[in-house]
Amino acid sequence: MKNIRLKNILSDQEFWLILLFNLALVVTYYLGETSASLVVMLYYIQSLFIGLQYFVRLLALGFMYHKIDKKHNRFALPLFFLFHYGFFHVVYFVFLISIVVKLPGAVDYDAVKLFALALFGNTILSSISDIKKDLVVPKLPIMVMFQPYFRIVPMHLFIMLAFAVNSIQSLSNAFLFFIVLKSIADLAMHIVVNKTYREQRPNATGGWI
Repeated sequence: MKNIRLKNILSDQEFWLILLFNLALVVTYYLGETSASLVVMLYYIQSLFIGLQYFVRLLALGFMYHKIDKKHNRFALPLFFLFHYGFFHVVYFVFLISIVVKLPGAVDYDAVKLFALALFGNTILSSISDIKKDLVVPKLPIMVMFQPYFRIVPMHLFIMLAFAVNSIQSLSNAFLFFIVLKSIADLAMHIVVNKTYREQRPNATGGWI
């Protein structure tokens, strides 16, 4: 049973992409190749893409349930999710800006574009996997709506805890520690939310990757 669970987790394409993304940021930050500002910006972008993924999933579920019950409103829940998830990120963006401007180090916008492209690719794969899974057994949209918060709250919490230190030198050390914790939380919550410890996640690329 344990071997099957591990096989399910390790066969998940998104698990490896999330691992590589986080590992790249941890290593490059440790080596001084990326700044704290860049890391925070990328985590914020990752959070936005997670929201996009779930917005697409809720739209797809809306159409699925509309086929079963014509009275079911296809757009109400996705738009409500877009509003409260978006509002959360507007407020969070203001909070981050007030902190990021005080951090040392410049932002490499070429690196931002590269990492953002990788995150967008993972978002596409995740959305396809979600829809494939929902086509077999559609999830309740109201339950799906809360799933992204289980993903993003732990990772943002660890980042904010890093900013609780006083000095810049302490911040540098604490930030490395907390982005490692964020990476672990990111992977763990991906496994928990998608239940890959119980069943294999659909292959978004049909097996060619």
